[in-house]
Amino acid sequence: MLISFLVDTDRRGGPLDSSLRDRVRLEQIDVALRLVPFTVLVSLSVVQVIVYLYWNSPERTYLALLEAFILPLAVGALEQCWRWRSRAKPTEVNLRFVRRVTLAAFLYGCLLASIPVMLFGKADADGRLLIAASCAGLIATGMSAAVLPRAAIAYSGPIIVGSFVALVMTGEQFYIYVGLLLTFYAAFVCLTIIHLSRLVTMRVIAQADLERQQEFTHLLLNEFEESASDWLWETNSDLRLQYVSPRLIEVAGSSERQLQGLPLERLLLPSLAAPFGHPSASLWKHIEERRAFRNILLPIDIAGEARTWSLSGKPTFSRKGEFAGFRGVGSDVTEKRRSEERLSYLALHDSLTDLPNRVLFQQQLDSLLADLGEADRFAVLALDLDEFKSVNDTFGHATGDALLRAMAERLRRAAPDVLLARLAGDEFAILATGSHLRDDYALEALASGIVEAIALPFHIEGICVSVGISIGIAIAPKDGRREIMHRADLALYRMKNEGRNGYRFYEAEMDERIEARRALTADLRGALDRDEFVLYFQPIVSAADGRIHGFEALLRWKHQIRGFVSPAEFIPLAEETGMIIPIGEWIIREACRIAANWPRGLHIAVNLSPIQFRHSDLTLIVRSALRDSGLPAGCLELEVTESVFLEATPAVHTTLIKLREMNVRLSLDDFGTGYSSLSYLRRIAFDKIKIDQSFVRDLPHEKSGAAIVRAIVDLAMSLDMTITAEGVETEAQRLCLAQQGCHELQGYLFSKPLPMKEAAALAALRVIRPRQPHAA
Repeated sequence: MLISFLVDTDRRGGPLDSSLRDRVRLEQIDVALRLVPFTVLVSLSVVQVIVYLYWNSPERTYLALLEAFILPLAVGALEQCWRWRSRAKPTEVNLRFVRRVTLAAFLYGCLLASIPVMLFGKADADGRLLIAASCAGLIATGMSAAVLPRAAIAYSGPIIVGSFVALVMTGEQFYIYVGLLLTFYAAFVCLTIIHLSRLVTMRVIAQADLERQQEFTHLLLNEFEESASDWLWETNSDLRLQYVSPRLIEVAGSSERQLQGLPLERLLLPSLAAPFGHPSASLWKHIEERRAFRNILLPIDIAGEARTWSLSGKPTFSRKGEFAGFRGVGSDVTEKRRSEERLSYLALHDSLTDLPNRVLFQQQLDSLLADLGEADRFAVLALDLDEFKSVNDTFGHATGDALLRAMAERLRRAAPDVLLARLAGDEFAILATGSHLRDDYALEALASGIVEAIALPFHIEGICVSVGISIGIAIAPKDGRREIMHRADLALYRMKNEGRNGYRFYEAEMDERIEARRALTADLRGALDRDEFVLYFQPIVSAADGRIHGFEALLRWKHQIRGFVSPAEFIPLAEETGMIIPIGEWIIREACRIAANWPRGLHIAVNLSPIQFRHSDLTLIVRSALRDSGLPAGCLELEVTESVFLEATPAVHTTLIKLREMNVRLSLDDFGTGYSSLSYLRRIAFDKIKIDQSFVRDLPHEKSGAAIVRAIVDLAMSLDMTITAEGVETEAQRLCLAQQGCHELQGYLFSKPLPMKEAAALAALRVIRPRQPHAA
């Protein structure tokens, strides 16, 4: 382990490949042959001194032979070194040349090793000291060839051995100890030679790695500039371009001659005098402060075309710490920038009408709220098209989209100088400031102009389409600032409820109504759990003899505080909130349970909401209610309004078919008042058609009403359906309907809706006589 530590045998890396091994050998030979002349001249000088001092001794013959052999060898070595240094460094050196050098070093070492062997034992004390000092120096001169360990050891080894032999030959204990010290010294020399050789090897390996990295980096840079849209740039300390890549030449629309040495500010106009806020101001600030920068976007004019460049760079410094210029990378991001701007535009604008969308409208409103004072006026107009859904349903979504585009164009012309946005579907909004806010009359003029413009027919692909528009208006600060959008919507809802196709300003009582509606909605959600719902029943009688055929189940809500709440008030709420799903299921189950206790043959009619078809498993609910109550399926009559068929889907059709297969009776309620589709009378086998009370109200005096009733009766009879007339309140109406052929009648003439017990008592009578009519 100690030896491993001393000679660094744990050096990283495995065996060298052949090319690297040849390169190491060449480097070792080159360094060795450049230092060997010093070793040869020093050792030759030592030999001359010793020959001079001992020439008159008995060893003159030996000295003459030493001179005869060492001089030619030294001259040959010096000549070889001279030739090596005078020629260009070869790319490789063969192993035989290394062996020749090692052999020459060994012969030279052997000649020098003969000096202590021949002279040390016979010399006096002073002579021995001279020879010992000379041998120590000669051993040290071998360090000059340490980078080539074979040659160094071949040279110093014989001298060490010769010196050790000379010390031992004296037989004196003192010199034996000196020989022991010589062993330590020899070990140090050998380890140092090996370590220095390893240092040269490591330097060659590091140099080769560096060259490979530089070559790889150069290759990557070339590939980067050839295949990427980026380019490299570099300036000197005067900020003049000193490296111009082919890619930069291409994107700059120039030539290498024009760009080489060009001041950076000439390329990236405007220059250092860029106005405050200009994108280049940040770049020049970094350059002046000698700081790195990254992805700074600059607008560039290339041959009259606006382009966008992205620049990154960092300063470079010399070894003395002096500024040497900037170096970095750039890219033309024009197309990317345009795509980002397009995406940003699409994120804030409606793709169909090209109007600002809800996000941009809210941003503009928030900005206006932040900039204007508390007393500054502005207005929000909430717009909603009337009957747009029917256009979509009748003519298709393509026509609906075309209508929205035409609508947006008319709104632009009718409401200039305002922020007009499409919020969603057929909902639009206007943010009005300036001249439109002189007074409320100016806003009225704006709103009425919009209503009049939209009222004109639209001609879309040969189709004439007429729609209206409802507008709600809220004014800040009178109607609040942060709540202005909500209050414009409240005014819009009021306009919708009051007949549409007009405008309405916000009033404080609208909030009271909406709050009351919100409270009623909250109460409605818990009404079922609190058992606040009850069923009332209105009899359906024979037009011929007044016999009771059945009852219609009517929902009533007995609020714990308000008392009975009108169905016209809470049923729409239940449908809007989805509460009609659990409530409708409860009605079916409760009606079946109660009707199961009536005399046999009476049926119970239950109204269904279109929402129940779309969002519940109606067939499963009906089957379960019939099974649990024991009511025969033929005694249950489900009343379906025509609105179910407005958005008829295959699922709705399938549900109706399954109900018929269960032998449940189907009744088409309020016939003639909705979106009548006679095709469903053909596709679905309805058992009954109910004539809406709007056709009954003015009988028998209104001839058109009588004609409509007659037409419905004829249609139903031809399809073998039962006809029931609703809303019968007078004897004259009863007689007229009977003459027209109606089978069943229902209304206050016979009975108002009754609680469960009273209905059961009436059912037991089976016959009901007309009573004195009264107001509904």
